[in-house]
Amino acid sequence: MRRPIRPLWISRRIMQGAAWFLATASAAVVVWLVMTWPIPVKTVHPQRGELVVEVFGTGTLESKIMVGVSSKIIGKVVEVLADQGDTVSVGQTLARLEAKDFQDAVGVAEAQRDQVAATLAKAKVDLERQRSLLSKNLIAYADFETYETGYRVVEAQLKTAQASLRVARAKLADTEVVCTASGIVATRNLEVGSTVVPGAPIFRIAASTPWVVAQVDERATGDLRLGQPARVVFETNAAQPETGHIARLSTEVDRVTEEREVDIALDRVPSNAFLGQRADAYLETSRKRDVLRAPLSAVVIREGQTGVFAVVDHRAAWRPLQLGMRGRELAEVVSGMSEQDFIILNPLTGKTPINNGARVSVISDDVRP
Repeated sequence: MRRPIRPLWISRRIMQGAAWFLATASAAVVVWLVMTWPIPVKTVHPQRGELVVEVFGTGTLESKIMVGVSSKIIGKVVEVLADQGDTVSVGQTLARLEAKDFQDAVGVAEAQRDQVAATLAKAKVDLERQRSLLSKNLIAYADFETYETGYRVVEAQLKTAQASLRVARAKLADTEVVCTASGIVATRNLEVGSTVVPGAPIFRIAASTPWVVAQVDERATGDLRLGQPARVVFETNAAQPETGHIARLSTEVDRVTEEREVDIALDRVPSNAFLGQRADAYLETSRKRDVLRAPLSAVVIREGQTGVFAVVDHRAAWRPLQLGMRGRELAEVVSGMSEQDFIILNPLTGKTPINNGARVSVISDDVRP
């Protein structure tokens, strides 16, 4: 007996159903594998050691005292004797101005003084002669007073001539621009042939040992105190931090940037230092020895509670923590874990965030936090 032949559309329907079933099953398997496949993680052991809490700021190397040197008179520059970077001292001549007119004025004043001095010498001789005659009653007293008055007038003229000479010499001395503070020339704003005017700074002298002027977020400055240690890292030599201490704290906060100025005195100024170079400052506010430390990159806040994920039996286990001091990278663990625990670093930053109970696979152990 012959079998009945099924219609072609029924066979197609069966094949489509089977393909759909296989696709759904495959997707379910993939989802299951993804959901149960261990998440690769990096772990670290908490360790005991020293914990330093630092406040961060950025700043520049500046001079505590910057002195401007200017000319006292209008004049044309004929010689420049100092340049940027030169070390100078008080009284050193930095530049000279054209001085011929002032030299001539000194010559005229000297001649006038000498002329009056000669007149005074003659008047003194005449006065003494008249005094002798008066003592012998050979002249009237009124005649003697005339000579005495003439001598006093010439004496006053000599004082005037001497004062005029001092003024002329002072103006001649002003043709030399003299350093008023010892230090290093920071800027030089003149050339030979240029004209200078009184009051306009033509040299700027860094007249003190440089220090770092750092800007620190006002919210982080509450624990800062004078004398606290500091580390300074210059961008020109990041591999060699310099040490120092807080020398001055500003009493005012910038209203725009909300930053407070902190001045840091360096224990040693680098030989290649220059004013204005940028630096990162790390200001130490507290320090503890022999504390259990955990990296902040492992600490997360979960449902309002601070803690970490530890690895237990190849699964992530939530561990609530009580933290103490917090540094820039490490935090003090008061309770909640031991040195034997493996804690997961950066548990929320990967492609698959870590959840409590998730299967994990340790790909590397960082021995130190």
